[in-house]
Amino acid sequence: MPSELATLDLATINAAQVFIVAALREQCCQWEQDSADAVADGRLVNALMLEHWAFAADLLASKVSGEFAALFGRALDARLNWSSAARSVEEQMLDALAIELASQQGEPLVLCP
Repeated sequence: MPSELATLDLATINAAQVFIVAALREQCCQWEQDSADAVADGRLVNALMLEHWAFAADLLASKVSGEFAALFGRALDARLNWSSAARSVEEQMLDALAIELASQQGEPLVLCP
């Protein structure tokens, strides 16, 4: 009987990581831009607050990315440790393909304008 981790879809984990981390990084960029605008308008207290929010969003994006990577690793480990005798050749080949695809996919870069 496989563990719950072994039943998680690796592609879904990767897609969720990409989507969530990109959203956090985009929000970070937005707050950095808002902070720069606030400085230009002379609203320095607001600018500092926005800069802190941007820093927190960037920190959170890094933490979330690391947690998704850890989840992916645990799910992959659970799949590989699951008795291969109980799995078809097709399932084992699909796992090998998922590993190869995951290793080629990097975290997207979201550049601030």
